[in-house]
Amino acid sequence: MTVQTLLETVSFYGDVVDAPAFASNFDYAIGRVTIAKGGIGETRVVNEGQRESSEIQDHYDVIIPCDGTMSFCQRDRRGEVEPGEYVLLNRSQFYELSSPSDLRHWRITLPAADLKGRLSSVDDHVGKRFEQNVRMACLLRGFVSMIAKTFVEESPPNPEALATEVISFVMLALAAENRKEAANWRNSRYRLKQRIFDFIEINLDDVELSPKKIARANRISPSYLYSLFADNNTTVSQFIQARRLQKAYEMLVADANGALTVSEIAYQVGFKNASHFSRTFSRHFRIAPRDARQSGLAGRIREAAV
Repeated sequence: MTVQTLLETVSFYGDVVDAPAFASNFDYAIGRVTIAKGGIGETRVVNEGQRESSEIQDHYDVIIPCDGTMSFCQRDRRGEVEPGEYVLLNRSQFYELSSPSDLRHWRITLPAADLKGRLSSVDDHVGKRFEQNVRMACLLRGFVSMIAKTFVEESPPNPEALATEVISFVMLALAAENRKEAANWRNSRYRLKQRIFDFIEINLDDVELSPKKIARANRISPSYLYSLFADNNTTVSQFIQARRLQKAYEMLVADANGALTVSEIAYQVGFKNASHFSRTFSRHFRIAPRDARQSGLAGRIREAAV
């Protein structure tokens, strides 16, 4: 059975994203699991991550595109997710989803404790590192869609029991991934990349941070450095700018009361010019820095009301 046939079968039996009841974004809690549909009419979605002061437990998100291809980015991991695939992301950390058109997707939010209790190496699966089992991925999409169709207007008789089944199904999909490249993934090339990512993270405030400086600090040639970043479908400069913008977003949300000015945050993440930072930030996130800060304040108000 081809991927297209599987997707058509899933659509026939339960992919209900086009039904009138699902014409807008929604979050639906089933016990300790949340099933949501998001991204309607949007081309970029940002998860701000978990604030340090929050007492909420860690979670993971499983993102499943409804229609077109979407891109994802979380720290050192970035790539694309096609229809019929999914990506596991750490909800406690900042991540972005983007698409040139409509970004409609399903999101399953699961407690980290449940996943780690069943699969201690769950973090290895974050960021779509391994080849997925196509049939399990398509079944997961249909399973989530059917649950939403069945219970969105009426709670299931035993929410926690159903939540356990959702977690079990996600674990089946993760366990079915092809880990034959796992040993290679942990080789010296991977360790070198991690060291480079850590170096960049520590030196984001250095306005002179450049591919040459990074290569020299890690005792490799610039050309080899470029090849390492090509593995993740990006360039060194693109990665640095993305991390600077993401770090700035995190700082703005965390500093909702304005202890630091936008200019101060811009300089702390390595921008030379505050005006250039604001333009770049607004173009990337489709939101002005001051509005990102307000979203952080609104989030704290919501948390305080819970």
